[in-house]
Amino acid sequence: MSALRRFAVEGPCAGCGRANVMLVPEACCGNEFVWHARCGGCGGWRWFHAREDAAFVRAIRETAARRREPGGLSPEGTREAHAAYEATLAACGCGGRFHVAFELTSEPCGGCGRPLGPAFIGAGKRITVDVEPLP
Repeated sequence: MSALRRFAVEGPCAGCGRANVMLVPEACCGNEFVWHARCGGCGGWRWFHAREDAAFVRAIRETAARRREPGGLSPEGTREAHAAYEATLAACGCGGRFHVAFELTSEPCGGCGRPLGPAFIGAGKRITVDVEPLP
């Protein structure tokens, strides 16, 4: 699998000043099955296909069965399934761990952990980034 070109915003966190690169939510590819993961250490982005990643599919199915939510996971079930999937992922090259980026505007700053929010998206420098697939 190859890298996907994405629109992003690069700028400092209003809380601590650390530089962050955030994907622009409106600029996602339009394929609802391409999801993104972000490293909690360096803030790097990766992508995966939610229908084709066997570990992700298994985490969703097992969580739905365990929670008796066959028609769709509740918000708590979704967080539980994501955590189960994230536990299967290899560490980033920086040593950090990847997490599923479910709501891009809620992603935390890599320095202080403060949610960057929609104001960050509107204030930063617009760039394009190549997002590699998860290892």
